[in-house]
Amino acid sequence: MKLKEGMTSGEFLRDLFAVNNEHRMVTSRLLFATSYWLTGTVDFTIIGRIGNAAIVGLALLLVAAAGGVERRVRLSVLLAVFLFQLEHYENFLWSGSSIDHFQVVLLAAGAIVALTRSTPTRVLIGGGLALLATYTLAHGIMIWPVGVLMLWRAGDRRGLLIWIGLGAMAAATFLIGFKVNSAQSFAALSVEGLLTIAHYWLSILGAVPALGNTTAAPVLGGGLLVLLGIACRRGGFQREPVALPLTFFALASMALIAVGRAELAHGVVFSRYYVLSAVTWALTLFMLLERHSHPRRPFQLLGAALPGLLAFNLVANHEFADEAESWLECRDRAATRFKQYGIDGQGPFTLHPTPAHATQLLRKAEELGVYRMGTLCPPKTFPAKVKESSRITYYIDEMTVNARSAYINGWAAIPGERSHRGKIHVVLRSRTETLMFAAITVTRPDVATGNKQPGWELAGFRFARRRDRLPPGDYQVGFLINQGGRSEYVMTAHRLNLIGEGKAQLASGD
Repeated sequence: MKLKEGMTSGEFLRDLFAVNNEHRMVTSRLLFATSYWLTGTVDFTIIGRIGNAAIVGLALLLVAAAGGVERRVRLSVLLAVFLFQLEHYENFLWSGSSIDHFQVVLLAAGAIVALTRSTPTRVLIGGGLALLATYTLAHGIMIWPVGVLMLWRAGDRRGLLIWIGLGAMAAATFLIGFKVNSAQSFAALSVEGLLTIAHYWLSILGAVPALGNTTAAPVLGGGLLVLLGIACRRGGFQREPVALPLTFFALASMALIAVGRAELAHGVVFSRYYVLSAVTWALTLFMLLERHSHPRRPFQLLGAALPGLLAFNLVANHEFADEAESWLECRDRAATRFKQYGIDGQGPFTLHPTPAHATQLLRKAEELGVYRMGTLCPPKTFPAKVKESSRITYYIDEMTVNARSAYINGWAAIPGERSHRGKIHVVLRSRTETLMFAAITVTRPDVATGNKQPGWELAGFRFARRRDRLPPGDYQVGFLINQGGRSEYVMTAHRLNLIGEGKAQLASGD
């Protein structure tokens, strides 16, 4: 928005490098700025895809750098099991988080891979990636001591001096004008405080296999350190020039996070930090497999471990499905209410901790043409051969029309059949046309319990669409449900009048 309104190069650099909660998120801000420079807008769908592509890129980079076919197969399996599951729901579902927490690990891995190459520019390329990591999240700075260790062990004294110089410059520029969030509290510099930090560090280490169990996490974190010690003893750097340094980076990053967040977290590890734990477990187990796999039977150990690995992946998805569903629901409820009123905070969930700020920001962004909240309920093609059904049970809890939007909140389901996310559609039929829109699924345990239909937990829906995205008309309201490859719909006595000021006409007359 500031770019749209006009800002000097000095103001741009100041805002680009500004500190936010102890981080300087330069790479993310550059992505937003680049989006604006290329299109005049910010598209968070594309930014979210870039964030998620970072974790895919990390996996591909590590597999490519692993060497032989057998090593690549073993590493691919472990990365797939630990990285691609719902413990990372926050990063996968929220572009603002995934951009940073996925990207910083990719940049650190890129710097380490660059340093392992025998090219004249390896230190400069690695240093450039390390600089980007530093200015992505604060723990990106931990790549510098890891690089020092790598270059010192490689005997590259000239490269080491260059690396130290780049690292000193990165640290100095990072700390210039550095401010700590006044609302942030840190563990005290005491024995008790250090124990709190150590406990949280171990909790982050063990978070992935602990599956959210705060008691088991620090124990498993200690176990990981033991496994890592076994994996890297006797020539670990020679055998694993990429995996071991990246593991050290992850360990150091989690330690820095523990220093900054241990007092606030109270032992709870947030989903956004799980990627570091997952990378550490995947690489540690990979190094153990490499150390103990027989050359003539390269996949014997992996095959023996595979049932357990797959079971872990499935259990992790199951255990964190509720958290992911809850996250989606809170987001969707906040977004639909904003779409309905154009004001944040009109329900129990908000888009931003300060709703008035979000309202002002989104309104101004739309006025400037920089950003407008995307379509929540996109139009769909009404099936040509679908038949009207008498099986659908439904209820409308709320239906409104105002100058900004049309809004419907309720539930619809088919007795004896389980409801699924994304299967409910709103049908609007006038004398001249039939429109259909996807509805946002919301959980309704009350509906499932009240109707004695345990499969109806996902029978709830919300429909919110701006008036300027709906053609004027007097519409009969209906619902279409797509179940098992077939569709059926029902038209109700409820009506939406979208002519002039508009009016929602419930069948009850309310």
